[in-house]
Amino acid sequence: MVALTSKPTSSSGAFGAGLTFAVSVALFALGGSWLDSKLGTNPWFVLGGSLLGILGGGIHLVHELAPDVLGFGNRSRPKVVKKLEEASTSPRPANPDRTDDLQ
Repeated sequence: MVALTSKPTSSSGAFGAGLTFAVSVALFALGGSWLDSKLGTNPWFVLGGSLLGILGGGIHLVHELAPDVLGFGNRSRPKVVKKLEEASTSPRPANPDRTDDLQ
């Protein structure tokens, strides 16, 4: 069992990941349907496309909502992103009239 240490995602992130899952399954199924109509192999490409869409969409869903489950959470972040995150979480100076921070 993997312990989830990441913070919970927002509902908009979950909605976006779910929408991406649904769109990927639909597009792969439609592509399979188009191939079946051209090649005359009636259910096979629709089934294969649906399974590929479910697999890819599922991996993306887990990557977005629970990255520690598949080991995606251990990737190091670029230095620029780390510095931006540190700057956004650092406390503001107590006295806004100080000018030595602005130089």
